[in-house]
Formats: sequence, structure tokens, C-alpha cells
Amino acid sequence: MKRHLLISLLTLSLTITPSVFAQTATQSATNKKIEDLKDRLATKVAQLRQTSRRAIYGTVKSTSITSFVVETKTKDVKIEQTDEIKVIQYLKDERTALTSEDIAKNDLVSVFGDYDTTLDLLKATIVVIQRPGPERISGTVTARDDKEYTVTIKNPQGVTYIVDIEKSTKTLLWDREKKGLVKSGFSKIVAGNVVHIVGFPVPKKELRMSADRILDLGNLNAPVGQTTQEASPAASPTKQSTR
Repeated sequence: MKRHLLISLLTLSLTITPSVFAQTATQSATNKKIEDLKDRLATKVAQLRQTSRRAIYGTVKSTSITSFVVETKTKDVKIEQTDEIKVIQYLKDERTALTSEDIAKNDLVSVFGDYDTTLDLLKATIVVIQRPGPERISGTVTARDDKEYTVTIKNPQGVTYIVDIEKSTKTLLWDREKKGLVKSGFSKIVAGNVVHIVGFPVPKKELRMSADRILDLGNLNAPVGQTTQEASPAASPTKQSTR
């Protein structure tokens, strides 16, 4: 009788033990998944805390293959170029899509992206290359191109500029006889005249400007009523703005 009872208990134990082990293993796996989920959530929260959406404005100080540095009013900010980066510039008043290779030193830019406080860098998603502010030059006209509608200006320091005359360029001429300003145009700008020009740098071209306003003082060394050369009455700009 005792022998039969012992066999029954042993059989029952063998039946229950695998079930208990299976339940324990399942519970352990479930707990591990819960802990892994907690860790991932904690990591995500930490990432969100250390990054924030930000926009900066400044001048490109230096560039490399994967990043560039923007000098702002307060400090230099390193910009990381992400795979999703979009580069935009408004040329001829039209939105133009560019690439990160078009970002150059001294460009004025607005950069939008995620700022990583831990790494102290901005991961850029959008870069807008801004139109530079107006510049002023003064000098003597040394040449005029009636085909390209440009004039060549040499300033007092000996630096030579090529100036594009646009349809929108406003030109005023100092009338020495009337001692006042009168409306003028491209055809009246001749070699020897002294001019003051307000305009904008032409992108990617050194010492070249697109004229917005021109004040033509004429040839200050010529007698009143005399010019250095005959103007071409038919010459007037027909090309579109290069800005």
C-alpha cells in the first residue's frame, strides 16, 4: 500500500513540475520585455530632453564634408548635415533647391533643425541661404558693355568691379548746368564718369554686383556740358535680374 502511494506521489510531482517551470519561464520573459520597454522609453525621454527644435541665423564661418560652422551674434554653432537636409535660396525672386555643396564660407544662412545640448550641435534639416544686404561702391567708369549691360568700375583703392545694370535699376544723373538730379539710364553712363552704386553681390562671383540704384555724377574733370564720349541712345537693359 505504501509502495503504491509513493509511486502515485512521484507521478504527480513529475506532472506538476514542468508546468511550474513553464509558468516561471514565461513570467521571466514577460518581465524582461517590460524592463526592455521601460529602458527604451527612458532612453527616448532622455533624447527628447537633450534635443529641441531650434533656428539660428548667421554667417558661415567654415565648411567641411559633413558639417559647417555658423557664426551668430552670441557664439559659433556647429551644424551637422543630415541625410534629409534641404538647402534653399531665392534666386531671381524664385525659390531654388540647392545642395549642401552650395553652402560656402561667408554665406548668410538661416538654419532649422534639432539642437543637441549634449553634443552642442544643430542637426540641420533646412538651410536657407539668405540674400546678402546691400553694398555701396564708388569709383570711375572704365568701360561699358552694351551687349551684357554691364559697366566696369574702378574704385579709389584700385579695385575693379563689374556691375550688372538691371531693368529695375534706378539711375539718377547730376545735371551740372541745372545743378540738380534728373532721371537717367544705362546709355548715359560713359567712361570717365564718377558713380556711386548701391547694389547686391552676385552669388558665387567675386567683385560683381547687381545695381539697385546708381548716382551718376558725370565726368568731374570735363567742362560743363561736355562728356567723354557719345552715348548710345538705343542702349537700354533688357536682361532679367541676376539677383
